Amino acid sequence: MPMEKTTLVVTVRDRFSTTQRCLDALLKHTELPYDLLVVFGGTPPGMQADLTTRYGDKAQFTFQEGLMNPAQSRNLGLRMAKTRLAVLIDNDVYVRPGWLESLVRCQQETGAAMVVPIVLETEHVIHTAGNDLLITHKDGVAYAQKVLRYCKQELYEDSNLKRCPTDYGELHCQLVDVEAALRSEVFDERLREAGEVDSGLSWAKGGCSMWFEPASTVFFDFPGRIDQVEDIRPFIFKWDMDAIREGYDYFRNKWDLDITECGHWIEYNTHLNNKLGLLSRLWPSKAALAVDNASYACRRVFSWPVVLWRRFKNRLFGYDRWKRNIKKGESA
Repeated sequence: MPMEKTTLVVTVRDRFSTTQRCLDALLKHTELPYDLLVVFGGTPPGMQADLTTRYGDKAQFTFQEGLMNPAQSRNLGLRMAKTRLAVLIDNDVYVRPGWLESLVRCQQETGAAMVVPIVLETEHVIHTAGNDLLITHKDGVAYAQKVLRYCKQELYEDSNLKRCPTDYGELHCQLVDVEAALRSEVFDERLREAGEVDSGLSWAKGGCSMWFEPASTVFFDFPGRIDQVEDIRPFIFKWDMDAIREGYDYFRNKWDLDITECGHWIEYNTHLNNKLGLLSRLWPSKAALAVDNASYACRRVFSWPVVLWRRFKNRLFGYDRWKRNIKKGESA
């Protein structure tokens, strides 16, 4: 079956500053014919001008006035698409050679409504390779827990991972059947977070199959400390705890499932929010970022006694000797 033209829809996850690297990777590593749509909300005027100048002859830009959650951007991009298939990709995801061909081939051979690739979180560490949804009950409440297959496992030139169905797909990068996605309303705009599970349940409810394709690989740039002024507003918007809580309450009413990871997601959300300092939230500026990040660096310096003590114990226990053997290629 011949490879068909696909629409690539790039949306903002939680930062603007990763966009150029994302688009450069798409242009470099995508060989199949495609339409490139970039759907952003709340983009600073200077960045709009820069992106249009750099990529205006290669991409179609849609800039909305206010910040949009990813589901709003995805649905707008899907409605604009003129092809049967579309890839929805966050702007902090960088594709690798052969990524699109493998996704399209999987869709054509399986008839899947949605296909996801391997998502890496470092050069050789898996973030997820397909997903399972674990549901357990306690005191009459159904708790849904996200399972990221092979998370934190290392991956090199090849592997024994096989193409297989998946319960849902991480939203970092998905190939979807445009008509089926719009018909089943798989991207619910009332959710700021947990959209991956919601969409998986919606696909399943619509009788659509979802597949994982290991021949396709992308890299997810997980945010560290926020250090760019243009990233402050989208980061605060994405991880707003009150908005996420409202979405989780909505999710529970919609599916009769608690998606808070048995309450542990609150700590994870707090961890994410701590990547941006309080001063930068109150007065978004380079100066505020500098002060916040300098304060963070100082706290890390004062943690060195604990780090040194752990290193001493590692050496005492034999950790260092083991690591040296592994580096030399000796038996672990």
